[in-house]
Amino acid sequence: MTQKANYFKLGLFVIIAFGLGAALLIIFGAGEFFKKEMLAETCFNESVQGLSIGSEVKYKGIKIGSVKSITSASQIYKTKSDYVLVIISLEDSISMGQTGKSAKERIQFAIKDGLSVRLSFKGLTGVAYLETDYSVDNPEDVLDISWTPKNIYIPSQRSNMRQFGDALNQILENLAAIDLKGMIKDIKSLLKTLDTKANKFDIETISTLTASLITELKDTNKKISTAIGSDKIKHLLEDAQVSFSELRTIVEKAKDPLDNAINDFQEAAGSTKNLTANLESRLSPKVDSLSSNLDKLMESLAATSGLLENMVWLNSDKIKIIVENLETTSENLKQMSKDLKRYPGRLLFEKPPERIDTEKKD
Repeated sequence: MTQKANYFKLGLFVIIAFGLGAALLIIFGAGEFFKKEMLAETCFNESVQGLSIGSEVKYKGIKIGSVKSITSASQIYKTKSDYVLVIISLEDSISMGQTGKSAKERIQFAIKDGLSVRLSFKGLTGVAYLETDYSVDNPEDVLDISWTPKNIYIPSQRSNMRQFGDALNQILENLAAIDLKGMIKDIKSLLKTLDTKANKFDIETISTLTASLITELKDTNKKISTAIGSDKIKHLLEDAQVSFSELRTIVEKAKDPLDNAINDFQEAAGSTKNLTANLESRLSPKVDSLSSNLDKLMESLAATSGLLENMVWLNSDKIKIIVENLETTSENLKQMSKDLKRYPGRLLFEKPPERIDTEKKD
């Protein structure tokens, strides 16, 4: 009887414990079972080693979902492609800095604003997760999607490790393109040329000339130091200092007279300006009157010149006869003067010539 009772109690304890465990699972897991989710997908053109189903999807470090499936695009969409297709389960409460009534609307706005997803790693453990953030479009990260995605498609970017690897490969390719053998050959040729040129230098002569130049510089330096320390230089500096002090005194004394002279000059300039203005105001009418009178005088002279020109043109014959008579009279006077010089008494004692009666002759 006692053994049967113990089995009954043990069975009852197991049933009660199982019931309590199921109740706890229901209570604490009800939120996960009834939580709404939204599916999205992305593609990677690189290895996703370290990423597994259930890996976290984060937005700036905040968990917004998890990885639901990792497969290939060719298997799901039956197309030729070597991309890795990752399906993501996103929480219905995500916002990612966007406003909208539904999670789908918010995620679509985020994609338009540049939301992208990339593969990241947790430290050095090799465990990978997906990190989403806004970024500038890079043409090298754009993938050729030739099918119509079944879920919301989030563009992807290369992971930091992939970018580092690509940069390293590019550096190695550039290094491989360098002609190291040719460079080494050129360097050897340059070294030989420098060696040949260096051997041609007369090092001993150059050293001798350099030593003599240094000796001359030392002697010159000593002479300059001796000259500067001599009494003549000291007296010269003292005299110069005295002269500068006297010159400063003269300048200070002459400052006030110069200022006064400048002021007087400015006053004189003002007076001259006023006098000029007055003369201009007074002489301006007279100058205008004189100008008009000169214009009238020039018109009168022009008219007189015209009259004289007409008079000469009309009486040209008479003027010609008068000129001829004047020439004849001049010749007669000239002859008479000569005769008087030869025979001065003829003017007093010689009888006048007899009168000729022209009428009788006729």
